[in-house]
Amino acid sequence: MKKLVGTVAILITFLAANAQVTLEKKYDYSASVVKLETLGYKYYLMDVPKAQCRIYNLDHSLFKTINLSVPNNFYIADVKYISENLFDNDKGLELVYSYYKYNTAQQYYEYNSKIINDDGTTIQTIDGAQYIYVNKIDDDVYKLFAYCFDYSIFPEKVWTNIFSLPGTPVISAYLKNNRPDVLLNVFPNPATETVKVTYSLPENVNSGELHLLDNTGRAVDQFTIDNHTDFLSLDISQYNSGVYHYFIEYENTRTPSKKLIIR
Repeated sequence: MKKLVGTVAILITFLAANAQVTLEKKYDYSASVVKLETLGYKYYLMDVPKAQCRIYNLDHSLFKTINLSVPNNFYIADVKYISENLFDNDKGLELVYSYYKYNTAQQYYEYNSKIINDDGTTIQTIDGAQYIYVNKIDDDVYKLFAYCFDYSIFPEKVWTNIFSLPGTPVISAYLKNNRPDVLLNVFPNPATETVKVTYSLPENVNSGELHLLDNTGRAVDQFTIDNHTDFLSLDISQYNSGVYHYFIEYENTRTPSKKLIIR
């Protein structure tokens, strides 16, 4: 008996030592996962060239394709909150997506968002909405916050639309208790002479550092920012043409980096 137990222990140790991470599936676009109210977990991805959201079963077979209508010269920016009952009470799926275009003549970005059914019919259009979040405001009470911007004027116009929701989200992994910590953008982008960096620090943060790196990850420059203003104008004529990355650091927190193209 002792010999059998010892053999089993050796086998388990051997298998554990030889276990390894195995590629299960490669998707050509950014993929994520969602838990639906009755259908359970599904993978989904955002196909920007085709303007589609494709949903897959856990065995990676195609479950559903949702076409995302965008005007000419606009591109999909984000797909969020795929659900069965969050936005209405019918039997289909719904989601919210954002789309944008760059106005090359006047050098600014334009954003809009839509909530749609899986057949493409529109539930709600939100003009100017760049960021969409579902926030919990009470026990089992959620509302949709749309952070909207008009970059065609200076200083840019900023407003927030709050929508009531008929349902509640199943999974809270993507929910924020408050507005997003940092809103960060640069325009024009691409740029040649100057850029305007717009940002919003959290209410309890007084200052931070804006970092600029080249495409190899080498630090190029950094700038102090504070919560007394919401933008920073930079002269970029001194930098070489190429792709750069920028992000904000504050109180041991670093925002995701974004891309700036200098011509």
